[in-house]
Parts: sequence; structure tokens; C-alpha cells
Amino acid sequence: MNNSLVKILIEAKKLNKWIPAKFLVKYDVQRVNLSKLEDDGIILTMNSESDGLLLKLTLKGYHHFNK
Repeated sequence: MNNSLVKILIEAKKLNKWIPAKFLVKYDVQRVNLSKLEDDGIILTMNSESDGLLLKLTLKGYHHFNK
């Protein structure tokens, strides 16, 4: 996963915020297998009517990427 994408997700986790995936396209979020990360308990996904797909790290994901 792109280091910039990881940093954004970590900062969002610190602020307890969801990030719209459409804002992460320039960080190659489309190349990441979100379903696998969700199955592994690393990330949460949610669909929003206004923003589309939203992403948020779980606590497990935060510890996994924030080494």
C-alpha cells in the first residue's frame, strides 16, 4: 500500500474520521484489495449516499501500519 495512503488513514484514525475513497484515487487506492483488508480486520468500509465508499482503519489496522 502507498505510504502516503497509509499516513492519511493513520491520521484519520487518530481523528476518528472516515475518508471518502474518491479522495484517495491519486494514492492508488483502487490498486488495494479493500475486501481482503476488510476480511483481515484491518479496515472498515461504509457506503454513503453523498460520498460513496468511505474507509477507516480499525484499531488492528492502526497498530499494523503504525509500527
